[in-house]
Amino acid sequence: MLNRVNLTCGLLAGAVALVGLGACHGKKDDTTPKNDSLDASIPKVDPTLCETTGKNVVTYDLNKDGKPDVWRLYKTEDDGGTKIEFMTCKQIDFDHDGRKDWVVAYNRKGQPLFEKADFDYDGKFDVSRVYDTKTGTLAEVERDTDFDGKFDVKEIYDSAGVLQSIQRDRNNDGKPDVWEQYKDGVLLAILYDDDFDGKVDRKEEIPGSHPKIVMPSSLDGATSDLNGNGAAGSGAGSSSTAPKK
Repeated sequence: MLNRVNLTCGLLAGAVALVGLGACHGKKDDTTPKNDSLDASIPKVDPTLCETTGKNVVTYDLNKDGKPDVWRLYKTEDDGGTKIEFMTCKQIDFDHDGRKDWVVAYNRKGQPLFEKADFDYDGKFDVSRVYDTKTGTLAEVERDTDFDGKFDVKEIYDSAGVLQSIQRDRNNDGKPDVWEQYKDGVLLAILYDDDFDGKVDRKEEIPGSHPKIVMPSSLDGATSDLNGNGAAGSGAGSSSTAPKK
């Protein structure tokens, strides 16, 4: 296989740096998901995690065991007669067991499209993030909080990336039974489906989530509060006393 000698460890993402960079080397091969290697035990890029057809794949061996731990996929496009190459996907095996623990897909601008991570290295993703393709902000997050292989929490964000709601599945039936409502990132209320029939049974308002506004009982009271020394104004029946020096 052809060695790509102009790649250095500095090309790795910040997350990869956490596992420690050994002497890494890149290989520009593996342009299809087929395993053409003589050693079938060498892990390849996973075509089920992101599109691999027609991509240039560059690999890195972080722990120098002869097997790749990082796969970067690049796409080449023509831009006004100039060939532009950009990364479309990155797959990483942190614990060197051949299974992908982290995957991120990117658009041409380098903004993430989606991201998945396996925190307990059991071969099942525990977090899935989806980003808004127009703004690049976070749009949706799913989490497997009990690591049973099924997502039980779903977070929804608005176009500005601000949390709007959280859905929770307490009985692991694949359907939400708790809904948390947010405004400007502040929790306002929680709705519960206590008998898991898909219908809301009760609603819990969060104390202090809505600022309490006390309206003045009269105009005199309002102006008095503003001035701090009695009723304001020079109309009939009103008076004011200058503070003593």
